Amino acid sequence: MNAMNRNAPKTVLEAVQQCADQLEVRKVESPRLSAELLVAHATNLTRAELIADPNRLISPSELAQLQGITARRMKHEPIPYIIEQTEFYSIPFFISRGVFIPRPETETLVDAALEVAKTIPHEPKVYDMYTGSGAIVIAMALNMDEGEFWASDVSNTAIQVAAQNVRRHELQNFVTLKEGPLFMPLRSELSLDFDIVVSNPPYIKTADISKLPNQIKDHEPAIALDGGRDGMICIRSILDGVQPILRPGGYVLIEAEPELIPQIRTEIRRKSTFGDVVIHQDMSGKDRVCQFRLLK
Repeated sequence: MNAMNRNAPKTVLEAVQQCADQLEVRKVESPRLSAELLVAHATNLTRAELIADPNRLISPSELAQLQGITARRMKHEPIPYIIEQTEFYSIPFFISRGVFIPRPETETLVDAALEVAKTIPHEPKVYDMYTGSGAIVIAMALNMDEGEFWASDVSNTAIQVAAQNVRRHELQNFVTLKEGPLFMPLRSELSLDFDIVVSNPPYIKTADISKLPNQIKDHEPAIALDGGRDGMICIRSILDGVQPILRPGGYVLIEAEPELIPQIRTEIRRKSTFGDVVIHQDMSGKDRVCQFRLLK
């Protein structure tokens, strides 16, 4: 950051250019976009406002803040953690370190679940397992006319962030959050007849985590990434334990790596109680979500 101190930028455009140059030297992903987002955050502007008014002066206090957050980005810390904000399904979400950052691919899971919800003749009851920031369950709640929504996560940090997002979108009367592993948080509940269970569980093979980009492996929580030796440990737990909480005919939708989808399909076929398997592709045309249902 010494270069910035010696030759301080006067306008937001100069700040973006200087910041982008520093990030590029450190081989940070998408340096120009990162710079625009960081400068926008430091100046309390939207990215659109920043681009529309490139000659807007940057104050010493804004520059000082920019220097601090640029230093963090130079260490490959993800932008959402730095600005404590991310967007998913065109919805803004608070995010913090220790909580998995929702990805665009996961919007495929929401799309598929919302289509399933349309086929249910009564008020759907939805359960989101491994909810993280609450992005999936909140996106569903905001895009459904009616429904009862539950979500859980083993991480207390995740539940706190999800609760903040539930309050942010005024869904306190619609979304119930529970802390604990897998189906354990529901054991005290009397009514467990869910119509839809959705999950974006950890599914990265343990040996592959070290191969991930720095901004993922060094900053995002391992508990939200590590799917065990073959990536299937959490997915198998869902398949083994989901039946008792499903209504007859109820649906399960699980996101996974494309290479795991055939294995999930095989595991489903081994269980005579499940059927009607449908595979949904993400925006890149890759198999991303496995959907099936409890046979009546």
